[in-house]
Amino acid sequence: MPIFEYRCKKCNEVFEVLVRGSQKPECPNCKSKRLEKLISTFNASAPKPSPRKRRQSCSGECCSSQNTRCGGCCGGCGCA
Repeated sequence: MPIFEYRCKKCNEVFEVLVRGSQKPECPNCKSKRLEKLISTFNASAPKPSPRKRRQSCSGECCSSQNTRCGGCCGGCGCA
């Protein structure tokens, strides 16, 4: 079920709509069916490689102020 982008010829509203089968979309603003299908760019996403983690030294200030084990500001050094 593709998503198409349209411009209404009556009110000039631009919108996207999921089109199922032979369904005829209508403008969400004025309900007109006089639409122009726009050419949309193709969009895809791929997983990004994870950066190598660097172990940082910790003064203990960030961890002790939150009364939790480290895992925030200094990247999980393990201080208490």
